[in-house]
Order: sequence, then C-alpha cells, then structure tokens
Amino acid sequence: MDKSLYHTFHAINEKRKLTIGYFGGSITEGSGASEPSKSSWRALTTSWFRQRYPDCEIAEIQAAIGGTGSDLGAYRCRTDLLRGEPDLVFIEFAVNDHAKDEQLILRSMEGIVRQIWHHNAHVDLVFVYTITKNMAETYEFDIAPRTVVLHQKIADYYEIPSINLGKKLWQYVGTGLSTWEELLPDAVHPSDKGYRLYADEMQRFLSECIAPGSRERKLDDYVTSRACDKGRLVDAWELFQEPWEKDSSSLARRYPHMLVCGTPGAELQYKFTGGSIGLYWLIAPDSGDIEWSVDGSKARRQSSWDKHALNFTRAGYCILDHNLDPGEHVLKIKVLQEKQPQSEGNWIRIGAVLVD
Repeated sequence: MDKSLYHTFHAINEKRKLTIGYFGGSITEGSGASEPSKSSWRALTTSWFRQRYPDCEIAEIQAAIGGTGSDLGAYRCRTDLLRGEPDLVFIEFAVNDHAKDEQLILRSMEGIVRQIWHHNAHVDLVFVYTITKNMAETYEFDIAPRTVVLHQKIADYYEIPSINLGKKLWQYVGTGLSTWEELLPDAVHPSDKGYRLYADEMQRFLSECIAPGSRERKLDDYVTSRACDKGRLVDAWELFQEPWEKDSSSLARRYPHMLVCGTPGAELQYKFTGGSIGLYWLIAPDSGDIEWSVDGSKARRQSSWDKHALNFTRAGYCILDHNLDPGEHVLKIKVLQEKQPQSEGNWIRIGAVLVD
C-alpha cells in the first residue's frame, strides 16, 4: 500500500499552512501525561511539525475526548473535527472500541472516513493504534488485538496508512529496557516516557510518508451495509418543551449548552429521519434514569449515572438503537422516579441527540 501523505506535503510546501486534526480518546487527549499540552504524543507530534517545518504555519484541532469510541466519533465528526478544516487527521479509537460490537465498530470507522472525504477528498488520514496492557497479550501469540484487526479492515479497503504505536511499546517492554509499570502506570494511559516512545515512532513514520504526489479517492462502494456516514449532532435545544429547560451551562466543556429536567414523569418527544438514535448527555453525581422507546416499541431503561460520577462529572453518551430501518421515527423519553442507589437526583441533561 502507498502510505504517502501527499496532501500534507502540498499543504506544507505550497499552502505554507497545515491544520492537523487529532480524533480519538483519552490517549490522544493526553491523559497520564504530566502536561498533556506538552508531553502527550499529540503535543509532541505537533511540536515536531513546527520544528521540522518552521516556515509553515501549523495549527492543531484537539478533537479527542476521553472515554469515547468511534461510535460517538461518527456523530461528532462534523461538529468537533471538520469545522476546523483539517489537512491531516490522526484517528485513534482502537483502545476505546475494545469491547464494542464488531459491526458497530466497522460502521462507525467507515462512517468517519466517508464523512471526512465527502467534506474534503484531499484530507490525509492516518489510523493510529495504541494499546493497553491487557490488549498487548495477543501479541504474545503473534495476533493483533481485535479492534486493530477491525480498524485495519477499513484502512486496507480505503488505502489509509496506519501506524501501530502500541505494538512498538510492547516490543520495547519485551527487550527488557522498560516495564509496563513505567510506560503505562495504570495499564492504559502512558507516562511521559511512554508518550515519548509513541511520539518517536510517529515521527519516524511521518518522515517516511510525507512526500510529493497525488491520489484519486473514490467513495463508490462500502465495506459495510450501513456505514454511519450521515452521523450528526442535533442540538437538544431544538427539542425544547416544558417542563424541560434550556441550560446555558456547557456539557462538561464538550458541547455549549444543554436541555435539562429533573422532574420525574416529564416527557420529551423527537421526530427524526435516520437509522440510529442516541443521546449525548451529562454524567454527574445527581444524574438520573430515563425510560425510552422508538415508534411505540417496548420501553427500555437507560441511566445517565455511573460509578465514576461519584468522583467527577463528564460528558457521556449512549447509542439507544443503531439498527433501525432507515426512515422516519419518533423517539420518546420519560424521566424516571427510580434512580441508581448512589445517585443524588433525577436530573437528565442532554447536550445533543445522536442521529444517523
């Protein structure tokens, strides 16, 4: 496969401006680094570009969100990534996709690729594979982790270059030069030394791949039967109805505002066209549970609280149904009186509805 990053070369040498998008989870965001803006693999990679190409303006789009996979990525791609008009995008979801459904992974990764290239067919993409200590066990048997195999299926079909930073880290541990505890202190997020290993390997990869040339990209056929290539965030304020309220507070800095309600029995209805539906909402100490249904189906319960809410508030999401027949549907939500035993309230705070 030709791994050349032609558009990146063009942007650096002719436009003299390169915008780099980082799209992934907490490892791309920089969790575990002493200073994520300086010592994460993302920050070190952007710094490398600036040092190597001092006459080029280098801009960064930090579109990584901890604890999220490619499934949410397929819905937030347009809002969080493409609005910044990237020239080069690193996509890193192998770790956070680890326990997800195979078809959902394939549909989400393909959807992200097709959304980016429908927006701008010249954008260079790189799939980045990081690792956890548990995922690395497969390499002992010369087998790549499940999500790496699935992501690579999309990469191969669309001729997207990929780099396996995680395997490099596993190999480094295998030499005896370091330990998992030193490189991945919590078995997931790298230390500064671990991030430096990731960044050094990335820099070697980029040095080889940024080259002149051109490539025609065709989006005629699909890998999956239902790629999430129409994924979008629908602002929850558009669903406003009493007793719900518009709250101008951000969704843990991930979305500008929320639609909120803490009244048990309060309902919300949304008519949409698509084949999947979900919620982008706040997970907080006082978050509650909902009952939901689509098109009058049997009502199901979903909680916006989890055990991590005891320690910190964050943006979360749930894909309610990703196997709807494409077409018009009606989502109904009701705030429940029942809640999780340790939750402090019944509040439901929605930033956006996920629709594809």
